[in-house]
Amino acid sequence: MSNWRQFVAVGLVVGMLHLTLVDVARSAEPTSLPNPATVKEQVNLFGVGAKIKVRLADGKKLNGTIEGIETSTFLVASKASSPTPVAYDQVARLKFTKETYKANGPVDAVEVRRVVAGLGVGRHIMVKTMAGDEYHGNILVIRAESFTMLPDHQTAPVQIAYDETLQTGPNMSKGAKIAIFVVAAVVVAAIVVGYHVSD
Repeated sequence: MSNWRQFVAVGLVVGMLHLTLVDVARSAEPTSLPNPATVKEQVNLFGVGAKIKVRLADGKKLNGTIEGIETSTFLVASKASSPTPVAYDQVARLKFTKETYKANGPVDAVEVRRVVAGLGVGRHIMVKTMAGDEYHGNILVIRAESFTMLPDHQTAPVQIAYDETLQTGPNMSKGAKIAIFVVAAVVVAAIVVGYHVSD
């Protein structure tokens, strides 16, 4: 196959994969401001020292570390500026900077809690525990010391302690996996057709 055909094929792969992932990300975006009480609870679960990304109702974005937690606001500190007070009712989106955790030694329960809180209730995740169990399912409840999830194809929820969690993170949905498979199949077909046309 000529170089320009290879370039076009690679471009198609990257472009279609990007569009697929953008659609998946947009589907997870909230369409209205979250409840301030929910935001406050999430900030408390993250705790002082957590690295976060905040989008405010006016569109402004802040990246930094939680430096303080108060009754109606929390403080976000960055290297470039002094701490900024953020009112809970002005937060459009709040994210912990990491979406995955994998223990490289002793389990960091605080970091696990932050990742789980960042993913949020309802999110489909994968969890591996110190007992050797692996679960795929949706988060039901997030607490200070543990979280509860409902594993796929089961009716009984499972409670998992943060200090027993070796690995966790988002589990790709079936729809996203199918979309990526379809994109890959289309690209492979285009390459094969292009190769035969060039012969």
